[in-house]
Amino acid sequence: MVLPLSQLVQQLNHKKADFLNYDTALAQVRQDYQQALGTWQQKTLPDITAAMDPQITDWGACPIEPWPQGWRIPLGVEWPHRQAAREWARTQLMDVTTVAVDGSQILPSEELSLPVAVVQAGWFLNPHRGNGSYAKEIALELITPAELRQAEAQLRQPQIYRFHERYVHLRRFELELKTLQERMAEVAAPALLLFDGSFVATFAESYAPEWQARYVAALCQTLETSLKRRIPLVAYIDSSQARDLVTLLGHLANLPPSPHLSDAQLLNTVLTQWGDRSPVFVCDRGGILGSYGSWAKGIGFCYLKAHHGYPVRLELPLWIYREGLLDPVIRWLCGELITGQGYPYALEAADQLAVLQGSDRQAFLKQLQVWAESVGMELHFSRKWVSKQQRR
Repeated sequence: MVLPLSQLVQQLNHKKADFLNYDTALAQVRQDYQQALGTWQQKTLPDITAAMDPQITDWGACPIEPWPQGWRIPLGVEWPHRQAAREWARTQLMDVTTVAVDGSQILPSEELSLPVAVVQAGWFLNPHRGNGSYAKEIALELITPAELRQAEAQLRQPQIYRFHERYVHLRRFELELKTLQERMAEVAAPALLLFDGSFVATFAESYAPEWQARYVAALCQTLETSLKRRIPLVAYIDSSQARDLVTLLGHLANLPPSPHLSDAQLLNTVLTQWGDRSPVFVCDRGGILGSYGSWAKGIGFCYLKAHHGYPVRLELPLWIYREGLLDPVIRWLCGELITGQGYPYALEAADQLAVLQGSDRQAFLKQLQVWAESVGMELHFSRKWVSKQQRR
């Protein structure tokens, strides 16, 4: 059944006022925060630090990097044409090993009587040696019914609804970070590792403590590996909804909270040229960061104009900034963006490698069926799935 477009247009016209009223209200809030941004970005880092009331424990962001004039730090290079940009990117990345990891999963299916799942992480490594060599591989983990039962006993959850789905997502997350740690143990500087996601697991705050602990442990171990190995690691968030700078400006300018305004929207009028970035701030969001131990104040972030859309958010362990590696890391990342035409090439390659399609899911179920028959194990598939296989 196709989407009935005529009904959709009818509904849009009928509810037009809802959209217009929402846009008008958000525009007023954005204007207030934009004025606050214009004021405070012209002040110095010590000015802002002095204005931060120590009684407030959740500032969202704390400035750490001085800025010359406003919250815009340009890349400082321009090119007459795309070929010149590509040559610049090649020069920046020469002999720099870039690595990216991404993951995917096959969830337990109602088509099969036995609960079983698969998670995998694909990694792409490019040493940029000039000979075109690179490496890519997939790490796969099968999650058995016994593992799912054990998880049900160990991980408390008020409602069992969607437990398996949530657990599989946790295992995928852990596998991606484990794979990053393994690659960091193998590469040597200069190198840059990229993670598609955030180092601040705010999404897990609604989970039970046992679940939160698993996410936090995986993240902190990865950050610690980066520190010990002195291998730069950057989390790349293309469509960030984070509000850390919005929170900071709200406190500084005594503005009401704005849950619908993001940092990226706010900085879009400041970071106007490709390669512009904001200063680095310490993430001071509170919440789950309180369980990060020594990393509770050890994660920094900035925003980068990477394409025609809103600026992207970059998160990084603060040792990168403190040891003077931020500028080369930004140049390497910009080289990846040029090569990938607006998205880091290594992350794009890892995503293409890791993604599991519907055809992969069908292949998995068929292989599981063949294996079960070979070991004398009886599996029960839904009549719908069997019918589909007979028609193909």
